[in-house]
Amino acid sequence: MPGVERDTSALALVVDTASPAPAVPNPDPPAPDATTIRANELARAYQAGRLDALPALFELLRPLLRSSLQRYAVGSLVLPAPLDQDDLHQQSWIILDTLAHRWDPAGGDFPAYIRSTFLWELWRYVRSLSPGRRARTVRVDNIQHDELLDRLGNRAGTDGRNWDTQLIAAEMLNELDPIARWAFLLHLLEDRSFRDVAQALKLTQAGAYRAYRRALDQLRLRAGLDLDPDDALAQQSGNQPATERLVTALHEGAGPRQRLPGRAIVCARANLSEVRFARLMGLLVARGCIVGRSARKPGRLVYATVDETLEHLRRRQESGGRSQ
Repeated sequence: MPGVERDTSALALVVDTASPAPAVPNPDPPAPDATTIRANELARAYQAGRLDALPALFELLRPLLRSSLQRYAVGSLVLPAPLDQDDLHQQSWIILDTLAHRWDPAGGDFPAYIRSTFLWELWRYVRSLSPGRRARTVRVDNIQHDELLDRLGNRAGTDGRNWDTQLIAAEMLNELDPIARWAFLLHLLEDRSFRDVAQALKLTQAGAYRAYRRALDQLRLRAGLDLDPDDALAQQSGNQPATERLVTALHEGAGPRQRLPGRAIVCARANLSEVRFARLMGLLVARGCIVGRSARKPGRLVYATVDETLEHLRRRQESGGRSQ
């Protein structure tokens, strides 16, 4: 209206607050803390044969282990009558020893691996000693040693398998990490769907499938079989196997000091899906063709040429087949 001044401060405030805020760059992933770095170093040292590293590792991770043991102390998880907290504490040393040997540095930090597996292994130990899992009666027979071996050698199990074959299978399964082993047993032996496996193991359905495939890959390495089951089909049809395509792409894209190229570049050059790329890379690490690979580092090739890497793979496959 004429003669009346308009107050534009509120309008200016609305305009200012409506303007877009400046973009905030994504923060870098947090660097591992001193405890994580020290735990990784001790676990690697123990894998290398330094027995004195286990007590130091146990002491360093004691707060993390105590949080799992505390669940039985406060009653959220029930202990069978034969067990007490001292038994669990003693078993913690055995579980830590087993997990330290199984840990793969390429899969992440050791404390994170302990968080995801220690409670599960502790639960398996408690469950094995529960009354429902133990035999109610025991029968003892005396028999000469030679006669015993003859009987065992000719006697098959209830499903037709020999006892020595069962023993070998049990030893191979024992080398798997706990999640992969249970995914393998639930899906293959109990014929459960991956949805049921995921619910039982508290994983996503994709995570359950990856754990199952990881078990198959680890068993294939132990048996001395091909790195990739599709490679044999590729050779029969005249195509280049996936393993050779991957090794070739890695060497062609390697940087200074054989540093590995990025995932997208390798997948495009080798014509691999990201799932298959991850599987084959894990197998190459297990075969000793790639070192220094972790969640934060791409790693580097051990050998300078494609032929040297493939020759190493063939030698490891042949030696693995003879050892079984």
